[in-house]
This record gives sequence, C-alpha cells and structure tokens, in this order.
Amino acid sequence: MDFLLSIMKELFFSWKDRLRFQGDYVILIITVFLTLISLYAVYSSTGKIVSHFFHLLLCFFSIFITYRIDYKKLSLFAPFFLLIAAALLLFTLFTGSDDNRGISLFGIEFQTFYLIGFLVIFYIAKFLGSHLNKEEPLSPKSSYTLIFILLFFIGGIAVANISTAIILIATSLVVLFVGNFKLKYFVILLSIILVGGSVFIFTGAGRGETFKGRVHYYLTEDNSKGYGDQIILAKAAIARSGFKPTGPGQGVIKNVLPEKETDYVYATVFEEIGILLGLIILLAYFILFTRAWKISNNSEGAFAKLLAIGIGFWFTCQGLVHIAVNTELLPATGQTLPFISRGGSSLIFSGIMIGTLLNISKYSKKEKGTEQL
Repeated sequence: MDFLLSIMKELFFSWKDRLRFQGDYVILIITVFLTLISLYAVYSSTGKIVSHFFHLLLCFFSIFITYRIDYKKLSLFAPFFLLIAAALLLFTLFTGSDDNRGISLFGIEFQTFYLIGFLVIFYIAKFLGSHLNKEEPLSPKSSYTLIFILLFFIGGIAVANISTAIILIATSLVVLFVGNFKLKYFVILLSIILVGGSVFIFTGAGRGETFKGRVHYYLTEDNSKGYGDQIILAKAAIARSGFKPTGPGQGVIKNVLPEKETDYVYATVFEEIGILLGLIILLAYFILFTRAWKISNNSEGAFAKLLAIGIGFWFTCQGLVHIAVNTELLPATGQTLPFISRGGSSLIFSGIMIGTLLNISKYSKKEKGTEQL
C-alpha cells in the first residue's frame, strides 16, 4: 500500500511540475473531485452529459485564466467591479428572466447573483484591507458607507433569491469580523438586516411568501400547500441509500424528485453512490474552507487574507446550506451545490472564484519562499 501511495504521489507532483502549477493543489484536487461527481450526477439524472461537460470545461478555463492574473493588479479595479455588480443587479431585477434571477444575452441565460456576490466580497476585502494595511481605523463615514453598500446588494438580491442573499450576509459578516469592523457598526448592520428581513418576509414581498411557506412547513410539518414535497422526497432518497453504491441510473426516488440535478442533487447522488462517498462530499467542503484559511494565514497583506477567507467561506456555506436543506436541517432554499449541481453560468463564476483563490495561494507561496531566503 505504501508503495502504491508513493507512486501516486510521484505521478501527481510530476504532472504538477509539468503544468507549472504553484497554487494550492488540495483545492485543485477537491474541485476536480467535485466536478467528476457532477458528471456522474447529471448523467444519472438526465442521461445527457455533452452540454454539462462543455460547461465544466468553461469552468476550468475560468480557473486557468483567473489563476494566471495577479489578484493584486485586479484589486486596483475594485471600485469599478462594484459598479459592474450594481449595474448587473439592477439590470437583472428590472429586465431579468426566470423570476428575475438571471439575464439573457445572445439567447444564453446567465445567473448573475453569484458573480454579484463575489464582486461585493472582493470590494469589501479591498476596502477593509486598505485601511488595515495603513493601520488606519475606519471612520464613521467609511463604516456607514460600507453598511449602505452591503444593504443595497443584500436587499436587491433578496427580492429574487433569498438564499443567496443569506449566504452573502453570512460571508460579509465573517469578512467584516476578520477585518476588525467595529462592534458598534457590526451591531447596527446586523440589526437592520434582521428587522428589514423580518418585514420583507412577513409582508410577502418578492419571494417572501414562498420563503414564509417553506419555513411554516419546516416548523409545523404542515404540507397542505405542498411546500414540503421536495424535502420529503429528498429525505426518502437519502434514507434509501446504503454503504454499497448502486451505480448510475439505479436510483428510484430521484425519478420523481423535482430539481434532482440542481437544488436536490445531493439527495440524488447520495441515493446511488452510498453513505461513504456522500460523507466524503460533505467533508470536501470543510477541507476547502480549512485550505482557504491556511492560504489566508500565509498571505501577505490584509486584502489577500480577507478575500481568501471570503471565498472559502462562501463555498463552504453554500455547500452546507444545500446539504442541510436536502436533509431537512434547514427549510428549503433552492440553493445549488457548488461544482456538482448542473448549471452553466454558476459553474463559470464558481471557477472565477476558485481561480482567484488559487492565485492568492500561488503568490503567498512565492512570498513565503522569499522570506525564507
């Protein structure tokens, strides 16, 4: 066994050297592993794989491009990226299709909220990082400006996609906390979010009525309005699984499970690949965050540290929310599973985020090597 492991290790690092890859190879391996599971899941659910395979190629192309672009140079465009995010948000809300969750360009549908969320986190990391590098505390004006920016994007996204807004809230709070955002303004931001969110949900504005119905089922198990249909089937699929994988196409519950290759792909996969691989998928998202945390600790400059934490937490939070919904630990949200759920634009934007994280890890290794010399 040790001999085989040494051979595999030598083969991996030889290919890594040929590709001149200098980023975090654990994150790269996790991404490849999740996309392989994605190929299995989509093929098993739909019997079609060509279009999804093409989207995965675009995802890795996005990783390759952003991996090679210096994140420090990109940071100079952070204000411009925020303007792009604002324009995308308004354009999506006023002209978007599919319940205002995306836009159509040249006949192709783009889900914009993941990209908007990333650009907002990118700006926050740059905003806080600039002050931390200069050892300057945020002024009251700067703090309120940051609060206004976050509330604008959180509120706008929540109109059409509450679950993504919640993930943006959680990620923003983590970045703000790590970035030494003053407790006073932290409490103000959180209070406005809680009060505004409660009013939004109970008045049924946007998708608030749907969210309220899902929470009602989660608390009471009253399925008279059908809000629990998908979760009931998802739990049945997971319960049907065992330790021995059954193979693609052998699932039974998945045949009647709506959104089986997107919002409930974890239950679909779990039914066929078994408990062991299902738990490994869950573990992969935890490992991704620990690697992002390590990259953050090894990086030079507050911007890189905050951005690495933000990207790592975003993926882990999104993955855990999806899995928690599939197992009824949380109310239904309609959140996809990163790198596994079928999708085009979501895979591309996820690739951009992972490529940026790998780019940060590449430069942190170079800087660490320079310090050792």
